[in-house]
Amino acid sequence: MSSMEFSDSVDSQTELKVRDVFAILKRSFVYVWPVKHLFILKFVLMAGSLIPLIVAPWPMKVLIDHVLLQQPLAESTIRFPPFFQPFIDAMATAEPGQLLVSTILFLLLLFLIFGAGVGGRFNGAFLAQGQDTATQSENLISAGWSMAGGLWGLIDLLCNIRLVQGVTNGLRTHLFQRLMRLPMRVLDDHRIGDGVYRTMYDAPSVQGVCFDLTLMPSISVLSTLASVYVIHYSYGIIIPELIWLALATLPLALLFTVPLAGTARKASQASRGSGSATTSHIEENMSNIATVQSHGRQDDEPGQFAEASNESFRQFRRVVSVNILINIASTLALALVGLWVFFLVSDKIISGELSPGDFLVVFGLFGTVGGAAVTLGRLWVDLQGGVAGVRRVLFYIDLPNDDKVAGQDVSARISDGIVFDDVSLTYPDGREALRNINWQAKVGETIAVVGPTGAGKTSLAYMVPRFIQPTTGRVLIDGHDIQEFDVDGLRNLATYVFQEHYLLADTIANNIRLGNPCASDDDIRRVADISGAAEFIEIMPDGYETMLGRDGGKLSVGQKQRLSIARGLLRDTPILILDEPTAALDPGTERALIAALNAVKQDRIIIVIAHRLSTISSADRILFMNEGRITEQGSHDELMAKADGNYQHFVNLQTGNVLKE
Repeated sequence: MSSMEFSDSVDSQTELKVRDVFAILKRSFVYVWPVKHLFILKFVLMAGSLIPLIVAPWPMKVLIDHVLLQQPLAESTIRFPPFFQPFIDAMATAEPGQLLVSTILFLLLLFLIFGAGVGGRFNGAFLAQGQDTATQSENLISAGWSMAGGLWGLIDLLCNIRLVQGVTNGLRTHLFQRLMRLPMRVLDDHRIGDGVYRTMYDAPSVQGVCFDLTLMPSISVLSTLASVYVIHYSYGIIIPELIWLALATLPLALLFTVPLAGTARKASQASRGSGSATTSHIEENMSNIATVQSHGRQDDEPGQFAEASNESFRQFRRVVSVNILINIASTLALALVGLWVFFLVSDKIISGELSPGDFLVVFGLFGTVGGAAVTLGRLWVDLQGGVAGVRRVLFYIDLPNDDKVAGQDVSARISDGIVFDDVSLTYPDGREALRNINWQAKVGETIAVVGPTGAGKTSLAYMVPRFIQPTTGRVLIDGHDIQEFDVDGLRNLATYVFQEHYLLADTIANNIRLGNPCASDDDIRRVADISGAAEFIEIMPDGYETMLGRDGGKLSVGQKQRLSIARGLLRDTPILILDEPTAALDPGTERALIAALNAVKQDRIIIVIAHRLSTISSADRILFMNEGRITEQGSHDELMAKADGNYQHFVNLQTGNVLKE
């Protein structure tokens, strides 16, 4: 099974256990630590948002019972809670009109501080979003919410936005840094679109995991305890059943919602997986648009994309359906308790033990308890979607990575050379790429690696900068096994110019400067002259400041190749590896490039993978490879002198001597 298939299996099939959730929470909190001051402030602001939920029902009771019905405050059948008693004492002898004004002013003060949040309504700032995981996840990055409004809610909202952005940015940046350092073999097994989806749309789930398992339970428990205390203080003697009903609300909500957690997790993971597949389909087709068009597939691919997109929406509809079912279950649980409370309070009001205003207070407090119960009841269910996203991110972060490969410092130059000591390479699927490779290169030498397609040439070259590592044997630089080197230091010794030409949508100058950002304009022009790129750059309207399109779309293949070579030369490392550097060059440019490489090779090792005889023949030594082995090595003349040699046959195929025979 490839790592990509394993990733999909992990995403869609692995059951989520309690220990898995807390393991993910522990890892997620690493990204909270840098913004811990905002996290603490958010907790304080959320706790403060409970004040209007507990306080607001009492002035409403005063307005109903003691202003409208004009019952004396001293004849109240219940005890006012300690935090509201000072107001009652101050208004004990007030006339109804004075009591009305004072109570309204009290409510206006609450409104000014806590705004429309009085009563527990959530206020938020959210961007437009669609009914799909991607846009809703993206929305989480800059969205904010508060349990209050007014000045308090505004501060809470701004704190929330800064907090979620800080946490999400930390995880995104870490994931991107890990993606940039994935080994070549790992990258080959993963789709680029999948990496984009996880970075953009899975990473925002981290803030939900962190907050849902810490802030929300803490505030929910705190609000429940505060409400139960007030109910007990004011109504415990008259209706003791209210205490037990309030305490029973939480387990009842859990009983109705927790059984749906597994269904919610599977629906969320399937939605994210199908969304990732849609993103990958877009990326793969747009990256290979020329191939699609040249094979006449431009009318067929949209149909396949439509199927992938429709599957993404279908999977998200499952998520919506599960959420609707959870809302119905939690509402049903609260309705049962609410109906019981309604009859209890109504009976006491009819009997005169409670007043009509108490109805509003009791249901206001039970609303707070019910909201906390629903929050806690949904918590495990809602976590399934968030944890599914974070786990997809952590899967990529945990892939074998060059960050884990550190060692001793590396000298900036090479004094001796490179040695391959009985190196073999077997890929995880069992394919043997290299077998018993032995060769060495001295400083000042140019080594040409030739052979038929699939002979192992690129695998051999990849081992020098440790893009891949040998299964057995050693690669030595100046007598030291490169496994002992710090990977960044090792790669500062070697520049690899790939056969594929990777260019940025930036200026020509910045493309050449990629590996050496501090290079001067004169240095850029010098390497452009050596690579033969200067001749086409200088006739462009903006010269070196010409903006290139996606992947250098404005340039021919040969021009891209010359820019890539210039970029490699500018890095000025003691090892230069060129993979088919002259494949798209005209003979004149090729000769000029070979002459330039010979001129700068005195203090470096140049390794050239090539097929063209004109590039190979001037090398100091040629390695001929076949089926993962070096079958011959020597200079061009030495190898041509071998009767019936592999290299001689290879050359004869190019020159036509085989046909003449």
